[in-house]
Amino acid sequence: MDYWRLVSTRFPVLSLMARRFLAIPATSAPVKRVFSISGNIVSKSRNRIASETVKRMVLLKSWNIKELQELEENFRNSAIIKEGQEN
Repeated sequence: MDYWRLVSTRFPVLSLMARRFLAIPATSAPVKRVFSISGNIVSKSRNRIASETVKRMVLLKSWNIKELQELEENFRNSAIIKEGQEN
């Protein structure tokens, strides 16, 4: 990023493009998660599901996962507090 900032006067358009694209974090975990969920929804026996239906099912599944993770975290926290009170 520093390099492109330094050469921005010499290559203004290229520098701008490089800074925009290089600033994007390189992670694929969320994308893999969505493909995994959608792969479980669309199968050989359910290959005619409309794309809008698949989108909605993926959203519901991801919201459900987040809710379950929050419940598990709350349960762990309450168990730790109870354990601390017993000692």
